[in-house]
Amino acid sequence: MVADSNGSHESVGTESALSDDVLVLPWWRNPANIAIGAFGVLLLIFALGFTVGSGKSDDAHNDSDVGFLQDMRIHHEQALTMSLIYIQTQPESVVLRTIAYEIIMSQGTEIGRMVQLLRDFDAAETNETEQAMVWMGDPTPLEKMPGLASDEEMKQLQQSRGAEADDVFARLMVTHHKGGVHMAEHAAMHGANDEVKLMAESMVRAQTGEIADMENLLSK
Repeated sequence: MVADSNGSHESVGTESALSDDVLVLPWWRNPANIAIGAFGVLLLIFALGFTVGSGKSDDAHNDSDVGFLQDMRIHHEQALTMSLIYIQTQPESVVLRTIAYEIIMSQGTEIGRMVQLLRDFDAAETNETEQAMVWMGDPTPLEKMPGLASDEEMKQLQQSRGAEADDVFARLMVTHHKGGVHMAEHAAMHGANDEVKLMAESMVRAQTGEIADMENLLSK
Protein backbone atom coordinates (compact mmCIF):
# COMPACT_ATOMS: atom_id res chain seq x y z
CA MET A 1 0.00 0.00 0.00
CA VAL A 2 1.17 3.61 -0.63
CA ALA A 3 -0.20 6.92 0.75
CA ASP A 4 -1.23 9.82 -1.53
CA SER A 5 -0.91 13.51 -0.66
CA ASN A 6 -4.20 13.36 1.24
CA GLY A 7 -3.08 10.46 3.39
CA SER A 8 -5.35 7.92 1.68
CA HIS A 9 -4.10 4.52 0.66
CA GLU A 10 -4.50 2.42 -2.49
CA SER A 11 -3.14 -0.89 -3.69
CA VAL A 12 -0.21 -0.68 -6.07
CA GLY A 13 -0.99 -2.26 -9.43
CA THR A 14 -4.59 -3.10 -8.52
CA GLU A 15 -5.98 -1.92 -11.85
CA SER A 16 -3.28 -3.81 -13.73
CA ALA A 17 -3.90 -6.95 -11.73
CA LEU A 18 -7.62 -6.83 -12.43
CA SER A 19 -7.07 -6.37 -16.13
CA ASP A 20 -4.80 -9.40 -16.19
CA ASP A 21 -7.21 -11.70 -14.33
CA VAL A 22 -7.16 -15.26 -15.61
CA LEU A 23 -10.26 -17.43 -15.31
CA VAL A 24 -9.41 -20.47 -13.21
CA LEU A 25 -11.94 -23.24 -13.64
CA PRO A 26 -12.92 -25.36 -10.65
CA TRP A 27 -11.21 -28.74 -10.71
CA TRP A 28 -14.37 -30.53 -11.79
CA ARG A 29 -14.73 -28.35 -14.90
CA ASN A 30 -11.09 -28.34 -15.95
CA PRO A 31 -10.75 -30.41 -19.18
CA ALA A 32 -7.42 -31.89 -18.10
CA ASN A 33 -8.83 -33.05 -14.77
CA ILE A 34 -11.93 -34.45 -16.49
CA ALA A 35 -9.75 -36.43 -18.87
CA ILE A 36 -7.56 -37.78 -16.06
CA GLY A 37 -10.59 -38.69 -13.94
CA ALA A 38 -12.36 -40.35 -16.84
CA PHE A 39 -9.27 -42.37 -17.66
CA GLY A 40 -8.97 -43.54 -14.05
CA VAL A 41 -12.62 -44.57 -13.97
CA LEU A 42 -12.18 -46.35 -17.28
CA LEU A 43 -9.29 -48.39 -15.89
CA LEU A 44 -11.44 -49.45 -12.95
CA ILE A 45 -14.31 -50.40 -15.23
CA PHE A 46 -11.98 -52.35 -17.51
CA ALA A 47 -10.58 -54.24 -14.51
CA LEU A 48 -14.10 -55.02 -13.36
CA GLY A 49 -14.69 -56.85 -16.61
CA PHE A 50 -12.16 -59.46 -15.57
CA THR A 51 -14.20 -60.36 -12.52
CA VAL A 52 -17.77 -60.35 -13.84
CA GLY A 53 -19.53 -63.41 -15.18
CA SER A 54 -19.57 -66.82 -13.64
CA GLY A 55 -15.86 -67.33 -13.16
CA LYS A 56 -13.96 -69.23 -15.80
CA SER A 57 -16.06 -69.60 -18.93
CA ASP A 58 -17.08 -72.89 -20.44
CA ASP A 59 -14.25 -73.73 -22.85
CA ALA A 60 -16.70 -74.63 -25.63
CA HIS A 61 -16.26 -72.11 -28.42
CA ASN A 62 -15.93 -71.76 -32.17
CA ASP A 63 -14.51 -69.30 -34.69
CA SER A 64 -17.56 -67.05 -34.37
CA ASP A 65 -17.03 -66.68 -30.62
CA VAL A 66 -13.34 -65.87 -30.97
CA GLY A 67 -13.70 -63.61 -33.99
CA PHE A 68 -16.57 -61.70 -32.45
CA LEU A 69 -14.66 -61.05 -29.23
CA GLN A 70 -11.50 -59.96 -31.05
CA ASP A 71 -13.26 -57.64 -33.50
CA MET A 72 -15.81 -56.28 -31.03
CA ARG A 73 -13.04 -55.33 -28.62
CA ILE A 74 -11.69 -52.98 -31.30
CA HIS A 75 -15.19 -51.75 -32.09
CA HIS A 76 -15.91 -51.06 -28.41
CA GLU A 77 -12.61 -49.24 -27.93
CA GLN A 78 -13.59 -46.64 -30.51
CA ALA A 79 -16.99 -46.19 -28.87
CA LEU A 80 -15.23 -45.55 -25.55
CA THR A 81 -12.87 -43.04 -27.17
CA MET A 82 -15.79 -41.30 -28.88
CA SER A 83 -17.71 -41.07 -25.60
CA LEU A 84 -14.72 -39.76 -23.65
CA ILE A 85 -14.15 -37.09 -26.29
CA TYR A 86 -17.82 -36.13 -26.34
CA ILE A 87 -18.18 -35.52 -22.60
CA GLN A 88 -15.40 -32.90 -22.87
CA THR A 89 -17.09 -30.95 -25.68
CA GLN A 90 -19.44 -28.99 -23.40
CA PRO A 91 -22.47 -31.01 -24.60
CA GLU A 92 -25.96 -29.66 -24.07
CA SER A 93 -28.06 -32.83 -24.27
CA VAL A 94 -28.65 -34.57 -20.94
CA VAL A 95 -29.88 -37.68 -22.78
CA LEU A 96 -26.73 -37.94 -24.89
CA ARG A 97 -24.44 -37.33 -21.91
CA THR A 98 -26.22 -40.17 -20.12
CA ILE A 99 -25.78 -42.46 -23.13
CA ALA A 100 -22.08 -41.56 -23.33
CA TYR A 101 -21.53 -42.44 -19.67
CA GLU A 102 -23.49 -45.67 -20.10
CA ILE A 103 -21.25 -46.61 -23.03
CA ILE A 104 -18.14 -45.92 -20.96
CA MET A 105 -19.45 -48.06 -18.09
CA SER A 106 -20.97 -50.97 -20.01
CA GLN A 107 -18.56 -51.29 -22.90
CA GLY A 108 -15.54 -50.76 -20.66
CA THR A 109 -16.69 -53.69 -18.54
CA GLU A 110 -17.41 -55.78 -21.63
CA ILE A 111 -13.92 -55.16 -23.02
CA GLY A 112 -12.41 -56.51 -19.82
CA ARG A 113 -14.60 -59.59 -20.01
CA MET A 114 -13.80 -60.10 -23.69
CA VAL A 115 -10.10 -60.14 -22.93
CA GLN A 116 -10.58 -62.68 -20.14
CA LEU A 117 -12.73 -64.94 -22.34
CA LEU A 118 -10.13 -64.86 -25.10
CA ARG A 119 -7.50 -65.85 -22.56
CA ASP A 120 -9.72 -68.71 -21.45
CA PHE A 121 -9.92 -69.79 -25.08
CA ASP A 122 -6.12 -69.54 -25.49
CA ALA A 123 -6.72 -67.04 -28.29
CA ALA A 124 -5.13 -63.70 -29.13
CA GLU A 125 -6.63 -60.88 -27.07
CA THR A 126 -7.45 -58.81 -30.17
CA ASN A 127 -7.56 -59.17 -33.93
CA GLU A 128 -3.91 -59.19 -34.98
CA THR A 129 -4.59 -59.45 -38.71
CA GLU A 130 -5.64 -56.82 -41.25
CA GLN A 131 -8.99 -58.51 -41.87
CA ALA A 132 -12.09 -58.29 -39.70
CA MET A 133 -15.35 -60.26 -39.90
CA VAL A 134 -13.72 -63.36 -41.38
CA TRP A 135 -15.78 -65.27 -38.81
CA MET A 136 -18.91 -63.87 -40.48
CA GLY A 137 -17.82 -65.01 -43.94
CA ASP A 138 -17.49 -61.35 -44.93
CA PRO A 139 -13.77 -60.39 -44.77
CA THR A 140 -13.39 -56.65 -44.38
CA PRO A 141 -10.33 -54.43 -43.78
CA LEU A 142 -10.06 -53.91 -40.04
CA GLU A 143 -10.52 -50.15 -40.25
CA LYS A 144 -13.64 -50.64 -42.40
CA MET A 145 -15.65 -52.63 -39.87
CA PRO A 146 -19.32 -51.55 -40.00
CA GLY A 147 -19.95 -48.39 -38.02
CA LEU A 148 -16.36 -47.33 -37.34
CA ALA A 149 -15.87 -43.57 -37.59
CA SER A 150 -13.08 -42.24 -39.78
CA ASP A 151 -10.18 -40.18 -38.45
CA GLU A 152 -11.78 -37.10 -40.00
CA GLU A 153 -15.08 -37.78 -38.22
CA MET A 154 -13.34 -38.27 -34.89
CA LYS A 155 -11.50 -34.98 -35.40
CA GLN A 156 -14.80 -33.25 -36.20
CA LEU A 157 -16.27 -34.52 -32.92
CA GLN A 158 -13.22 -33.40 -30.97
CA GLN A 159 -13.40 -29.89 -32.41
CA SER A 160 -17.17 -29.42 -31.99
CA ARG A 161 -18.85 -27.84 -29.00
CA GLY A 162 -22.31 -27.63 -27.46
CA ALA A 163 -25.29 -28.41 -29.68
CA GLU A 164 -23.01 -29.13 -32.63
CA ALA A 165 -21.18 -31.76 -30.54
CA ASP A 166 -24.53 -33.31 -29.62
CA ASP A 167 -25.43 -33.65 -33.29
CA VAL A 168 -22.05 -35.05 -34.36
CA PHE A 169 -21.91 -37.54 -31.49
CA ALA A 170 -25.46 -38.78 -32.06
CA ARG A 171 -24.94 -39.28 -35.79
CA LEU A 172 -21.63 -41.07 -35.37
CA MET A 173 -22.84 -43.24 -32.51
CA VAL A 174 -26.03 -44.30 -34.30
CA THR A 175 -23.92 -45.51 -37.21
CA HIS A 176 -21.43 -47.12 -34.82
CA HIS A 177 -24.15 -48.94 -32.89
CA LYS A 178 -25.84 -50.21 -36.03
CA GLY A 179 -22.55 -51.76 -37.15
CA GLY A 180 -22.09 -53.33 -33.71
CA VAL A 181 -25.62 -54.71 -33.67
CA HIS A 182 -25.04 -56.33 -37.07
CA MET A 183 -21.97 -58.15 -35.73
CA ALA A 184 -23.56 -59.06 -32.40
CA GLU A 185 -26.64 -60.55 -34.04
CA HIS A 186 -24.43 -62.87 -36.09
CA ALA A 187 -22.45 -63.92 -33.00
CA ALA A 188 -25.62 -64.61 -31.02
CA MET A 189 -26.87 -66.84 -33.81
CA HIS A 190 -23.66 -68.66 -34.75
CA GLY A 191 -21.56 -68.75 -31.57
CA ALA A 192 -21.02 -71.90 -29.51
CA ASN A 193 -20.16 -70.38 -26.12
CA ASP A 194 -23.14 -69.58 -23.91
CA GLU A 195 -21.56 -66.54 -22.25
CA VAL A 196 -20.45 -65.04 -25.56
CA LYS A 197 -23.93 -65.52 -27.02
CA LEU A 198 -25.56 -63.93 -23.97
CA MET A 199 -23.12 -61.01 -24.19
CA ALA A 200 -23.95 -60.54 -27.87
CA GLU A 201 -27.70 -60.65 -27.20
CA SER A 202 -27.30 -58.09 -24.41
CA MET A 203 -25.39 -55.77 -26.77
CA VAL A 204 -28.15 -56.01 -29.35
CA ARG A 205 -30.81 -55.04 -26.79
CA ALA A 206 -28.83 -52.18 -25.23
CA GLN A 207 -27.57 -50.66 -28.45
CA THR A 208 -30.92 -50.97 -30.24
CA GLY A 209 -32.51 -49.00 -27.41
CA GLU A 210 -29.81 -46.32 -27.55
CA ILE A 211 -30.17 -46.08 -31.34
CA ALA A 212 -33.88 -45.36 -30.91
CA ASP A 213 -33.18 -42.65 -28.31
CA MET A 214 -30.55 -40.95 -30.46
CA GLU A 215 -32.58 -41.12 -33.67
CA ASN A 216 -35.49 -39.55 -31.80
CA LEU A 217 -33.26 -36.65 -30.77
CA LEU A 218 -31.88 -36.24 -34.30
CA SER A 219 -35.39 -36.08 -35.73
CA LYS A 220 -36.35 -33.05 -33.64
